[in-house]
Amino acid sequence: MHTTTFRFLDIIFFVFILNLSLHSQENNTIFEAYENYVEAPREVVYLHLNKSTYVKGESIGFTAYVLDKKEKTPSLITTNLYISISDENNKQIKQQLVKVNNGVASNVIAVDSLFSSGFYNVKAYTNYMRNFDEPNFYSEAIKIIDPEVESYVKKSLVENDIDAQFLPESGHLLHGVMNNIGVVIKDSQGFGLPEASGEVVSNNGEVITTFKTNKLGIGKFPLFADINSTYTVKIKHANKDFSFPLGHSVARNGVVLNVRHLKNKLFASVVTNQETLALIQNKRYTLMLHNGDGYEIMDIYFTDNTVVTKAIEYANIPVGTNIITLFNENETPVAERLFFNYNGINKLTSNTINTTKELDSVSVQLKYRDIDPNIFNNISVSVLPKESESYNRHNSIISQTYLQPYIKGAIEYAKYYFSNVDEKKKYDLDNLLLTQGWSSYDWNNLFIPEKLKFPFEQGILLKANINNPDHLEDVYVLHHFKDNAPQYKQSSDNGNSFIFDRIFPEESDEILLSRVEDNKKMLPAQLYIQSFPNHIPSLSNNYKTLKPKTSYKISESLKNTNPILLNFDNVQELAEVVIEAEFEDIKTKTERVGRSVFGIVKEVNDIDKLTYQFLEDFLLTYRVQSIYNAESDNMVYLNGRASGSILGGGGMQVFFDDVPITSTGFLYQFPIANVDYVEINRDGSGEGARGANGTLRIYSDFESIFRGRQDQTTQDIELPLTFSKKKTYYAPKYASYNSEFYRGYGTIDWKPELHTNAEGIVSFKITTPEIPFTLFIEGIANNGQFISEEKSISLN
Repeated sequence: MHTTTFRFLDIIFFVFILNLSLHSQENNTIFEAYENYVEAPREVVYLHLNKSTYVKGESIGFTAYVLDKKEKTPSLITTNLYISISDENNKQIKQQLVKVNNGVASNVIAVDSLFSSGFYNVKAYTNYMRNFDEPNFYSEAIKIIDPEVESYVKKSLVENDIDAQFLPESGHLLHGVMNNIGVVIKDSQGFGLPEASGEVVSNNGEVITTFKTNKLGIGKFPLFADINSTYTVKIKHANKDFSFPLGHSVARNGVVLNVRHLKNKLFASVVTNQETLALIQNKRYTLMLHNGDGYEIMDIYFTDNTVVTKAIEYANIPVGTNIITLFNENETPVAERLFFNYNGINKLTSNTINTTKELDSVSVQLKYRDIDPNIFNNISVSVLPKESESYNRHNSIISQTYLQPYIKGAIEYAKYYFSNVDEKKKYDLDNLLLTQGWSSYDWNNLFIPEKLKFPFEQGILLKANINNPDHLEDVYVLHHFKDNAPQYKQSSDNGNSFIFDRIFPEESDEILLSRVEDNKKMLPAQLYIQSFPNHIPSLSNNYKTLKPKTSYKISESLKNTNPILLNFDNVQELAEVVIEAEFEDIKTKTERVGRSVFGIVKEVNDIDKLTYQFLEDFLLTYRVQSIYNAESDNMVYLNGRASGSILGGGGMQVFFDDVPITSTGFLYQFPIANVDYVEINRDGSGEGARGANGTLRIYSDFESIFRGRQDQTTQDIELPLTFSKKKTYYAPKYASYNSEFYRGYGTIDWKPELHTNAEGIVSFKITTPEIPFTLFIEGIANNGQFISEEKSISLN
């Protein structure tokens, strides 16, 4: 296995370092296990949902991005992605199997009668992800509003109650050294309490230090810990006083791991105290820097000094989340610290945006100068009112790829750390990582032999078991359906089973199997079929999904006894939502009327269906050549007469089910399985002037293909699991497009799969909004670069 390692340059030793050596060959057990563990590829999935809050009757639009975790490029291995929506009791409400192409899939889920008001968890994962405990899957909650249950959307008044956690950088406090302690303060709704101030007080009432949280309720403070003291943290919020014990006892012995950032370098220090130094003197500790792929290790020996510090150039550290793990002399992990390297995140932004009004629609153009149009790209865009309160999503494609998979728990508003990045954002992210403790890699399970029992999936596999030994030498046919070409199989070495693989049936597809005997007679297959996968697999994890943050106000303790006045300023009455749906035409096939036949009639029989895939191949055997003109999107049929110009002159007049047609592009690569018979009239006899170059009549067999002969020729298979049919998203209709409700909760449009043209321009149309709107844009391009941005537009 090739493992990329980090290069440590400009190593600087602070305090006293007596011995630093590369890990010896005889002590590499833990690192061999790590290599084996990370050698297997990983995938990560992100779901771009068009909203976070839906009104019952709307549709959930989504675009899924399945990526290679290490390379940050679209995964080309997996084609099967599972989508699951469950309620707060983990009851499954809806599930889908969707097909992934070039790492991208999209579809629509109706918010129908199965939903009521409440929060629902949306998960997306591949079968292969189930091999690992890391949160490489997607999980986020959405809110559903049922107007019959909630007549109004209102800003809630919630209790002023907080929860505070204080998390030492190394997982424990060490006596006699300076410890860094992370702070996480959450309100009664489980969200970070912004701008909260606190003070740390010793047992004798002395204020040791103070701190203040950021907008996400995260902060830190230093503490020179004393084993003979206890500590209390006092916080005041909304005129209410809170008091919390620090929650960690001070250890007399041990080591801690500290990380500091300065300009272009990372400083990692392993610290102990005088009491511990005598116990660990000359014992080997190992420091490992890793990121789930490459790694670097070194041995550290304490002699006469209590601190070992290393400086590492950020230029030599992989981009994204990295982990430093400290092992003791028994190769037991004793401390871990996560940190982030922003250098090299490939984020693309649009350079210009243009809008053009066209009657009742608006054409929007986004220009991406740095996208290579020759490399696959996909961009998804949610179009919502500018004042929308319905897009409170925690992750972006960047945070889901670079940060979330390395953290055990869900991260509140993770996308904040990757939007308009500055030094404050970097500082805030480092504080977040300080509070996370151990990474998502479980060292306790690292040494268990990894049995990857859940494989990559590419379509559905059918195992066909031959019941009759007399049929072992027959050829079996899985007939063509949709874009799936027919497959022909025969058991090998007189075995009694064989495989049809990589098929992609949808709910409405008919799966038909036939058996062909030596005399070329087609008969029902008479096979016992087992399909894999045959159900939506469950994702076993204890991952706590974050809810979208809705609008609420924390009650504030009053300093007087004035009566509380009810305020209805923030109440919004729900408007009716009407979905504009597209209905398929109901077609009734009529019987053909008898008429005179002037040409030759060729029926498409069962052997023809085995021999040919497309209509043009079949016609060529009867001297009818077809030429496809891509510019005009037409098929031209030449009838092969001896006289006239090449191949008998100009194109034949084509009839499809007796209807003369001029736009023949749909007949390009037309499946022969959908043809009943053809009539070739080379002279055009009986057709008048329009038959000057001959006529070709094609009669379809869409409705009766195999049906009339099904009992005699095919075996119909019903599969327990199929792919969900790709549906078109339709924006809801609203009673008013300028109401407070629409501005807060309405939907303008959703574009799941957009691509740049040769000039790097993404174009799409939306119905002209009456109010300013915002584009919430996510996407991938250039094999490893990401798009995540918001663009607000006013047409006035």
